[in-house]
Amino acid sequence: MIATSTVKTIVTILLAIDIIWLIYILIRGYTESLVRTIVFAIILGIILGYLQNTKLEMLSFRAIKNDLFPPNIPQYSYTVNEEDTLYSHRITYTFLEPIPELKLDMDPNGRTFTIRDPEPVNLVLDQLNLPRVKSGAQELYTITGNQTDIGIYRWDDYERGTLILERGLYQNKNTMQSYHGIVRIIIDSRKY
Repeated sequence: MIATSTVKTIVTILLAIDIIWLIYILIRGYTESLVRTIVFAIILGIILGYLQNTKLEMLSFRAIKNDLFPPNIPQYSYTVNEEDTLYSHRITYTFLEPIPELKLDMDPNGRTFTIRDPEPVNLVLDQLNLPRVKSGAQELYTITGNQTDIGIYRWDDYERGTLILERGLYQNKNTMQSYHGIVRIIIDSRKY
């Protein structure tokens, strides 16, 4: 994953070099590479136009593919529960069956899973009209060592406070397919 602003700077520099080269070719009369230079400038212009209009802050092949060709995401059923305490405001989104699928990578220890690509989480957050997360997350158990934190992921730098995601194993009884999914998303206005 790479920042969109970095790619935008690189493409702008390449486009400027290409335009300078195009002017040089026209002045010197080297017409054999004129078409190649124009095609390259058009491609860089299209890429720069896309980068200026995209809402993605971090680029990956999957994020670009989902941005250009949005996947057919099912509408998930969920309940919303809001709690106010003395120190925080907590909103809990609990997903009903079928729950959203979560893409995980198993850690080398074989006991925990990590969310490396935040795009599947962001697609669900988009459906809930919530801000996106900027990165993946490790299972909270790997940080705390507490057994109750297995299956929980936390983003402390989330725009609206702290985002907590709970995963669970879902089995579709019709197809007998099992997968890890998002059971609950909690947004706590308190900073941990």
